[in-house]
Amino acid sequence: MSKRTIFLICLVLLLPVIIFAGGKQEKERALKKMTLEQWEEWAQVGDYRTAEDDWAAIEAAAKEEGEVVIYCNSSRVYDFARTFYNKYGIKAVPYDISTGNLFEKVMREQDAGIFNVDVILTSDTVTLYKEFLPEKRVYKWTPNDIEAKFNKYARGEDLGIQRLGGKTIAYNGEVYDESPVDSWWDLTRAEWKGKVVMKDPLLGGSELRFLASFAQFPEIMEEAYREEFGEDIVLNGTENAGYEFLKRLLENDVILMSGGSPVAAAVGGKGQTDPPLGIVSPSKMREREIENLDFEIAWYIKPVATFLSKNAISIAKFAKHPNAAKLMIRWSHGDDQGGMGYAPYYTYGTWSPLTTVPEAEGQPSLDDLIWWEEDVDWLYDNIIKIRDFMIQIL
Repeated sequence: MSKRTIFLICLVLLLPVIIFAGGKQEKERALKKMTLEQWEEWAQVGDYRTAEDDWAAIEAAAKEEGEVVIYCNSSRVYDFARTFYNKYGIKAVPYDISTGNLFEKVMREQDAGIFNVDVILTSDTVTLYKEFLPEKRVYKWTPNDIEAKFNKYARGEDLGIQRLGGKTIAYNGEVYDESPVDSWWDLTRAEWKGKVVMKDPLLGGSELRFLASFAQFPEIMEEAYREEFGEDIVLNGTENAGYEFLKRLLENDVILMSGGSPVAAAVGGKGQTDPPLGIVSPSKMREREIENLDFEIAWYIKPVATFLSKNAISIAKFAKHPNAAKLMIRWSHGDDQGGMGYAPYYTYGTWSPLTTVPEAEGQPSLDDLIWWEEDVDWLYDNIIKIRDFMIQIL
């Protein structure tokens, strides 16, 4: 046995004792002495991921760690962090951070040798897959029994998928008995000038990726235009029908807001006579009762109902509480009834990646809708170009 092997074995055996015997400063000092490979072996991630999950051992080690820190781009992180603590007695420290700020925070901290976060849950798989994963800033760790239940939309992904979402058109249900539009091209008509609201896509997140997807399918957008207006499209200095749609949409005085909740309020506010349409995540339907709103989702829009985005969950590099992180990841997926840590997301407008979880009441199945799935490779190569194109218009 080599000296290096003996050293690693001793490190793996002794490090938990060193870490858990002291406080936060001791943890920091112990981690800083480890190489990345040594941490991977101690945390049992990456190439050192065990073939079987011993949940009794993981839970016992997690309780010894006593804490787990999670960065997430969803306010509902506070809900499942609280239930996690109620279940296991392990302190959960949640942070709700917008996607762009989350990535910047993680990069700055890790580059400075500060490893605060254990679990990262966010929807921008483009950045995660193309930058964070290759640089070993995050690690895939999905419970074996959970991954065995993944549907075809989540199976085989580079990181574990915690839930699926989208972007759709919302309309005021008090004023309209049914959707007043049946095509995305309708949003470029003069009658909707200044009457379409959405989160500012330049703030990052799924709005930018969603709008970019129109430029990926110019032939489909061209055919949809022909079907809607009965004539071939004439481009106005753009390279294809997808870019032309973005140009006409943004030039139709789209109202940009700070987030999805203000969009839902603008669309669904009661007592309006001429309400706007909204481009928003269908999961905002949960705010109807909370905020006393009245809006509906236009699911059957041409050429697609929605853009399917994936929320990925992972363990951060040099996580100080890897076992608590594994337990939190398991908790966040819930059970076969959409309960436990997944309960805050078991709402209309969100899809579970598990085949065993039924749809929320009234929600259409993805199998019954026409949608675009985000193409990580294409978006990574084109999204900056499309963002700059939109900046020129806005």
